[in-house]
Amino acid sequence: MKGDYGEAFLREYKKFVGESAVESGENNTGIKVIGPGCVQCNKLERRVMEVLSELRLMEAVEHVRDPLEIGKMGITSTPALVIGDKVVVMGSVPPKSKMKEYIVKYLLEKQKA
Repeated sequence: MKGDYGEAFLREYKKFVGESAVESGENNTGIKVIGPGCVQCNKLERRVMEVLSELRLMEAVEHVRDPLEIGKMGITSTPALVIGDKVVVMGSVPPKSKMKEYIVKYLLEKQKA
């Protein structure tokens, strides 16, 4: 688990400083917070991290801030949350209980695949 954490930390650091970072794992769709970095977008990202921590899960979370990428995804309102390949929230920050449902459902579907 320490190795996984170290790899994730290095990957996130590289993203932070603008270097290219290769995502690990077979399926890189994961969990994405979509938004330009506004207060609500940052709140959504924090809440996702809190939920993952409470569930004791190590999932990659990507915050997509690039307007061109957001447009390509078809997101019309931010903040948005994409889990797997599905937009599950758009234009709001859901309560933790709802986010737990989304994440657990995604992980169950991921295990079946």
